[in-house]
Amino acid sequence: MELPTQHRYLFNGHQELLTPDEAKAWRNLQVERLIELCEYPAVKELFHVRWIAREPEVLELLKSGSEDFYKNTLQRLDGKTKHCPKCYALCRTSRARLCPECSHTWYR
Repeated sequence: MELPTQHRYLFNGHQELLTPDEAKAWRNLQVERLIELCEYPAVKELFHVRWIAREPEVLELLKSGSEDFYKNTLQRLDGKTKHCPKCYALCRTSRARLCPECSHTWYR
């Protein structure tokens, strides 16, 4: 599954804003993708046993699917993330000063 740009920026550039349960849920999704791509059954089993979180809180976040998890997390963090002052696109990191969409810069 290809993530929309906003989701990719959020989870790759703003991980410090995630709760511990959200971080584990995101890791579960990443490991499940690795398991799908892996061709060795022993490695798949190792990934599943070692890296998939089984806490009820984490599974609750993922029970309605990955799309809903991404959407809900993005909505929760919308006020805490940095956006371009010109077009309001989500910046790639919390320290960025260059818009990835319109290339507007706001360096001081």
